Amino acid sequence: MRRDPPRAFMWASIGMCVVLAAFVVHMRTAVVAGGPVAVPDVPAYLGIAQWVGGDGLALGHIPFQPGYGLVVAPLVAVGQVSLLGTQGEAVHYLALVVNSLAAVAAVVVAGRLGLVGSRRWWVAGAAGLVAAVHPSLSSASRIAWPETLLSLFVLIVALAVAFAVLHAGSAASQRAWARAGLFATLAVALHARMIVLVVAVVATALLCRIGRRAWAAFGAGLVAGGAATAVALTLTDTWPAERLSEAAQLDRGAEPVATVSGQLLALSGGTLGLGLIGLVAGLGVVFEFVRRRPSDEEDALTAPARPAATTGGLFGRRPPEGRMSGDAERSPAARMPREHAGIPGALSAALVCLAIGAFGAVLLGGWTLTGSARADALLYGRYVDPWAVPLAVVALAWLAARPTTPRGGSSTSGVGASPGPASFPRSPLPSRGSAVLGTAVAVAVVTCAVVVGVAGGYDAAPRRIMTLSLSPAWAWLDERLSAVAVAALVLTLLGVLLAAAALRRRAVLGEDETSPPPISDMDRRDTRQRTAKIPDIALVALVAAVLVLGAVATVSNHRHLADVGAVARDQVVSAGTVSEAVDDGLTCLAHDRSSVPEYALWLYRLELPEITHERVQLEAGDRPCSELVIAHDDLAQRCTNARHLVDEPAASWALWHLPERTCVAALNMEARTAGVASHDGSHDSGIRSG
Repeated sequence: MRRDPPRAFMWASIGMCVVLAAFVVHMRTAVVAGGPVAVPDVPAYLGIAQWVGGDGLALGHIPFQPGYGLVVAPLVAVGQVSLLGTQGEAVHYLALVVNSLAAVAAVVVAGRLGLVGSRRWWVAGAAGLVAAVHPSLSSASRIAWPETLLSLFVLIVALAVAFAVLHAGSAASQRAWARAGLFATLAVALHARMIVLVVAVVATALLCRIGRRAWAAFGAGLVAGGAATAVALTLTDTWPAERLSEAAQLDRGAEPVATVSGQLLALSGGTLGLGLIGLVAGLGVVFEFVRRRPSDEEDALTAPARPAATTGGLFGRRPPEGRMSGDAERSPAARMPREHAGIPGALSAALVCLAIGAFGAVLLGGWTLTGSARADALLYGRYVDPWAVPLAVVALAWLAARPTTPRGGSSTSGVGASPGPASFPRSPLPSRGSAVLGTAVAVAVVTCAVVVGVAGGYDAAPRRIMTLSLSPAWAWLDERLSAVAVAALVLTLLGVLLAAAALRRRAVLGEDETSPPPISDMDRRDTRQRTAKIPDIALVALVAAVLVLGAVATVSNHRHLADVGAVARDQVVSAGTVSEAVDDGLTCLAHDRSSVPEYALWLYRLELPEITHERVQLEAGDRPCSELVIAHDDLAQRCTNARHLVDEPAASWALWHLPERTCVAALNMEARTAGVASHDGSHDSGIRSG
């Protein structure tokens, strides 16, 4: 593709406007957001930031990775949050600022990935728009957890792999492989499940048969990122060893089949089928890698190098030193240097990396999600959401950049094509576009049938924050699991139908193997350039539908999260009173285990990180660590000496004062009263309950 300065400037201007708008919207959301989401994950992540960047106490036995807290910690330190009496809202705001910056960066990286994969400026713009409105970024950024950073890291790794293959054999390729290894291993510090990203990028490097220098750079990136992750895990003692041990020992039976199906359906429905198309296409490339022998000259992923353009390759670049050009590039792949032979195209490499990683994430999530009765545990989106936008982008690039393979000729563009040393004479995907779409439809139908079939066993209310992409369906369909699954299937079928229409149109225009060959090479080039500049109407409709779905889900999610944040804020109002006691020397706050949920302790810890928070069982006679106790608002009926201090407006618990850290039960009080009465002959002992 040659540079068209006016068109490039136009798309660059549009892209900058999208990035600026995304930044403004995200920052405004961070400023006006309410309190943190009331799940243990959020205050636990922020607690690490308070510990490292402030004066918070070290948190023990945290089953969450420390990476996100370490990213937020510098802002906590610079902002001097520890000087505030209650810190939760300030720390939460800083975390949302980090998420906003990550979401905006993801828009840029997604656009770049679309451009590298398709060589179409409009695909780059569409990819950036999808990243800007998809709930995995636009809504997850409102929650103080690492999901936004995970999506960004997956995009960075996919782009690095595509760029490395695009410039194979050059120093730029080696640096790209180093970036891929570095960010893949650093992602594990954000969440343990991202180990699948490391496996995916290593497998991609093996399948690409990269050279020795590329392996050296890639290994250096893996070692650097792995060392940083290991140091962070060791210093914070946060590796979830207990959770991993429990997951390995439990007998799951056939339940993982249902949870895997639900995740695939959530991925597909939330991206209007694009995510599933990208997954199927990538696995198809992997299958061709494994099925064909590397020595085949007509390997689906090994091909004679394509003649370089007179302008010096893609974007007018001169071929890297050491590559063949001109007629010499027409020689078979066997005549190329060994490190260049068998290298797939940039888009195929990205497809392989993302497909392996996403498939591993689905399998891992399907194993760990079993055992819950919540409806969202079956149609779970959180674990696979970091792969949703990257898969949608490469699927869109594949649909827009299908190769031309005239009869008797070799492929010159598309999935396997790249301006580097290798392109595909027979790509496994372009000539089988209908097979990819058909497989996607079959997977969607089967997974929907599985989810609907077992939906009766998941009757607990769902957490909508775990299914952000399908949030409107949950709200409009009264949280009925079967109905939401059917809605996800309908969305998938709509997206696949539009994708099929786009492929059909390109076949009619002469961009498919089954179409009649053009009269001449000049006619072929004119047809390809004419159809490449203007996106297909069906693809435009597909992108527009994805944007509408993402925008509706984003608005719905932000309204829901605003309500949830307001509730969380009104559940820890008494933290201000406790803060005054801290100034007077209080070092611990007790929480009644039988009447206060676990997440409430984390919310109080977020507001008051400088004191110890201890769970006690008052009914069992446990002695609290201080005279201040968080317990149910009817504690006075169980502990007659308890004095009510502050009520929580949006909760069933309150702040109580227990003199001498002792709960005087009602039965004990009656016995004491009876004893006094028998001693002085009066039923009025003068004792009054506190």
